[in-house]
Amino acid sequence: MRFPRRAFVKYTRYILGFFEMLLGLRLLLRLLGANPAAPIVDLLYTLTNIVVAPFRGIFSDIYLRGGGIFDLVTIAAMIGYPIIVYLIFELVNIIAKDKEAEEI
Repeated sequence: MRFPRRAFVKYTRYILGFFEMLLGLRLLLRLLGANPAAPIVDLLYTLTNIVVAPFRGIFSDIYLRGGGIFDLVTIAAMIGYPIIVYLIFELVNIIAKDKEAEEI
């Protein structure tokens, strides 16, 4: 049985796009100084805290005069996850090519 490589890539890109969108919203809300006590903001921060957690400690936040926060950790996550996904895709391609070579 062959590994469904195209489906894997397709759905992984959808998941990555969804998380990139959430991280973009998080970045925008923190930049604009959104109230973290508001339910929708709290929900978004709670969801994205899990995604951002591996990147914590790399950079410090930059606090702006108007109360906003320039969140470098979120930017690191928005750059880091596509790189990780790309590396996973390359690994899948290498494994799939090895399997195809064995079948021939």
